[in-house]
Amino acid sequence: MPLLAIAIPPVPDLLFASAVLVVAYTLFSLSGFGSALIAGAPLATVLPVSRVIPLLALLDCLGSVRRAWLSRHAIDLMQLRALLPAMLVGQLLGVQALSQLPQRGLALLMGGFVITYGLGKLLFARPPSPPRRHGALLAGLGGGVLGGLFGSGGFVYASYLEQRLPERQQFRATQAVLIGLSTAWRLLLCALGGLIDGQLLIIAFSLLPAAWLGDWLGKHIDLRLSRAQLTRLIHLLLVASGANLILRILH
Repeated sequence: MPLLAIAIPPVPDLLFASAVLVVAYTLFSLSGFGSALIAGAPLATVLPVSRVIPLLALLDCLGSVRRAWLSRHAIDLMQLRALLPAMLVGQLLGVQALSQLPQRGLALLMGGFVITYGLGKLLFARPPSPPRRHGALLAGLGGGVLGGLFGSGGFVYASYLEQRLPERQQFRATQAVLIGLSTAWRLLLCALGGLIDGQLLIIAFSLLPAAWLGDWLGKHIDLRLSRAQLTRLIHLLLVASGANLILRILH
């Protein structure tokens, strides 16, 4: 029975969705992106697809706001100010393109690009290069456009911040603010489109403990990873996320 058949989810569906979210948000906590790409397809087996994106946006937003508040002293305001204007413009462009461009072709292109980028970084690792002068503009626009189109632009911000914020807590806190702002914008669009109602809010709050458990697990795993291991994990997740997106489109 689909989760939305009744206000309180059936126990088997609730347990399945909770397990999916624990895994997704453990990886999200480690890398700062990927919850939608990792959890989207499994959740679509117990929820209508039209509900999965606003549900994950709610959980992402709540989790990111909580994470950012708990580590607010570590937020790098300079990097945040550099990325934010371009990100907002990129979101507007992405949402505009969403209604006009063929989604299947765009999703396949995005998946192919993400896989190529991730594999390139894994197979041809190079010493860290000096940050590009206009990197914030390109990262903000690129992440914003992909977020507006697919709800999956966080990997662009993660790649940008990972090069510039060697202190792990700064990276996590700043990325959390960016994801929180991005998902808040997506929530506004979903609300205006009538995709958020009381039933969805009940489901979101019933699944929130699973998302927070994943976040807690991610923090504790993160303490045991070196910077090189975290970088490798981010690029592995890029490859997995791109492949997952392509499989979802071709299915």
